Amino acid sequence: MKKGEIVEIKTQEAEDRKRDTASDIGILNFALSLEHLESEFYKQGLAKYKREDFKNYGYDDKNWERIEHISKHEATHVTFLTSAIESLQGTPLPPCEYKFPLDSLESFLTVAQALEHTGTSAELLGHSGVPYSFDTPLNTREVIIIASNFVTSCPFNLAITPFTQLTATLPKKGDVKVETWFEGEKADTKYWCQLLYNDKIMVSPREECAPPATVVGYVYVVITDSSAPISLSDDSTIVAGPALLFNRSHDEY
Repeated sequence: MKKGEIVEIKTQEAEDRKRDTASDIGILNFALSLEHLESEFYKQGLAKYKREDFKNYGYDDKNWERIEHISKHEATHVTFLTSAIESLQGTPLPPCEYKFPLDSLESFLTVAQALEHTGTSAELLGHSGVPYSFDTPLNTREVIIIASNFVTSCPFNLAITPFTQLTATLPKKGDVKVETWFEGEKADTKYWCQLLYNDKIMVSPREECAPPATVVGYVYVVITDSSAPISLSDDSTIVAGPALLFNRSHDEY
């Protein structure tokens, strides 16, 4: 091996390490942006609803303590990720400006469930299995559009183009159909509804969009222009979504 070849190999290795570091920083900053959102959500919620408020709503101390515990964890996550990014000589993303639905304690707790579910889906990055066998994996763009519902402005650009925002409503009493709406709909285009729940995907014509009666809990709704099930590696057919719905038991309607 010639001297020039050795230098070239070492240069390539250095470039590879630089790219790997940049990729690691990007992944950590994506996680940090979500942790900023969750940390601020719990901070605002607990500033508005105290232990006594939980009691007045019929919750015992354990419920309040659980939320307080989660809030501290989210703040710790922000500190840890910030330190990790700085250790790689990266620049941690700052928090955005947020607006959360905190009109009532019930809405606060409902959004808390949704955010925890979305965070878990983002951490999965497509790898379902123990202990997450009942969680739904999402890719980066899908997580971003859900989180963007609570963001009013940001001092940075994640360089991720979100999908068109989708509005979806659960079936009314006596009905089973999920109503969907998004900007830019084309009358001459055939759309499909894809429901993501647990580790499954259910595809149906948009006009027949309805979660199975046996599915209770969080369901993601995505509108596509193809009947082919979407995947984490191929989301090219998504035209709007995902929207997050909480599907109740039919006994609750």
